[in-house]
Amino acid sequence: MDTDKLKSELIAQITATNDSMLLLKIKEIIDSHQSILSINEPTSVYEKIVPEKIYVFNEWQQKRIDIALKQVENGEYLTEEEDQKEMQKWFEEEEKLFGQ
Repeated sequence: MDTDKLKSELIAQITATNDSMLLLKIKEIIDSHQSILSINEPTSVYEKIVPEKIYVFNEWQQKRIDIALKQVENGEYLTEEEDQKEMQKWFEEEEKLFGQ
């Protein structure tokens, strides 16, 4: 089992449990090995979407998200209205090409 898959499963199991003793033991293990652990992932890697589910983005997905966020910051996006106009224009061009 690769590391990312193992992390995902552990995160899901930790999130699903209400056993405080188990959680304390897990915390104790992590705390005692903190100097050994190498956690290089940014905190934005873990995004809690639904209370019972945590999605872990792989490196490629995180890069795409970062690019999209930069684009929004730079105003490089379409409003819904602009998008609808672009789509309508595209459909009209497709109709002309394929005569549908």
